[in-house]
Amino acid sequence: MDTQMDQEVAKNKSSIWLKVAIATLVIATIGQVSAVFLPALTGNSPKASTLIGSILWPGLLFMSIWALKHKRKIIGFFIGAIIGFILDFSAGTLVAYKQAEVNAIDLAVANSNKGLPKMIDEETRMDLASIDQKSKDYSLSFTLVNLLVSEIDIGILNDNFEQSIKPSTCGIQQFQVFFSEGYKINYIYKDKNGKFISQYSITPKECIKQ
Repeated sequence: MDTQMDQEVAKNKSSIWLKVAIATLVIATIGQVSAVFLPALTGNSPKASTLIGSILWPGLLFMSIWALKHKRKIIGFFIGAIIGFILDFSAGTLVAYKQAEVNAIDLAVANSNKGLPKMIDEETRMDLASIDQKSKDYSLSFTLVNLLVSEIDIGILNDNFEQSIKPSTCGIQQFQVFFSEGYKINYIYKDKNGKFISQYSITPKECIKQ
C-alpha cells in the first residue's frame, strides 16, 4: 500500500516538473521563433545559432509534451524539430522576398535620380528623389526657379496638384513598385532660394480610388 502511494506521489511530482519544464520551453520557443522572424520581416537573415535554436527548442518542447503523455519522447522531439525546420524555411522565404522588394525599390530610386537636377518645365526643376524605407516615404524635391515663396499663390499650386499631378502620378508605371509596397509619394516644393513652400502626398489608397 505504502509502495503504491509512494509511486503515485513520485508520479505526481514528475508530472508537475514536466509541466513546469513545458511552460519554460513554451516561453523559450516563442522567444526563439521571434528571434528568427523579427529580422526576417526587415529583410535580414537571422544568425545561424538562432536558426539552430529554433529547431532545438520546439524539439525539446514536443519531447516534454510526449513524455507527459507517456509517449515515445524521441518521436515528440522529431515532430517539434520538423515544425522548427518549417518555420526556419518560412523565415528564409520571407527574407528573400523582403530583399527582392528592397532591391527593386533601390533600383527605382536610382533610376529616378539619373540626370538630376533637371528642368521639367520653364518654372520647375526636379532636384532629388529620396526614400525612407522605415516610414515608407518616397519623396521628390522640386524648386520653382523663378519665384520666391512670397510671390506664389498656394491656391493655384494646390489646384495644379489635385487636377494634374496627382492623377498623372497614379498612372506612372515607375511609381507602381512603391504603391504596391504601401509607400506614400511626397512632392516637396521650394522657392528659388531653397525656402520651403509646400508638400503634397499621395497614398496607394488615393490612387485606387481614381
